Amino acid sequence: MATESELGAVLGRYPTDNRRRRRIAILATPLGAVAGCLGMLMMLLIAGNEPASAMVFPAFVTGFGLGALFAGLWQARLAATRTDEVFTLYQGGLGHAYAGTSWAVSWSDIAGVKDNGRDTAFQRALGLDVHYRVALRSPVGGRRSVTITGLTHDAVGLAEAVRQAASACSSPEVHGVNDVRRY
Repeated sequence: MATESELGAVLGRYPTDNRRRRRIAILATPLGAVAGCLGMLMMLLIAGNEPASAMVFPAFVTGFGLGALFAGLWQARLAATRTDEVFTLYQGGLGHAYAGTSWAVSWSDIAGVKDNGRDTAFQRALGLDVHYRVALRSPVGGRRSVTITGLTHDAVGLAEAVRQAASACSSPEVHGVNDVRRY
């Protein structure tokens, strides 16, 4: 783990939209609770009287409701615990700060960047259409990775800059055919 002063000049700051997190939580939590209850009610009313194929729609509504409820509660938790979340791109690494805590890692401390995002309407609504996982070589503050989502301003640009810098730092330079150094 590095300190922010060791990482050099600031190249960019990427704040996370906590207001959007709260809006998602405010909309998804009650919507999920209502849809989940309606789906369960439909399943109870249909159970035993209809063929199994009649359970498809109620099961879908229940699943959607539980998914929306979980997503809303998760975003509410993040909105409450990650106030003022910001990523800072430095010349020598990446900084992450929220709720009065911060940490920084150099490019050599980053093992890799993986894109787990899916561009669907549901994912876009939750800010998960962009979902990069930055894996760390060793735990920093008890965390082995950090996630950059679509709720972060210019998340794609930030994640790609981190990917390029980390891969350039971790790959050895080849200086010539007769280079005797081992990599």
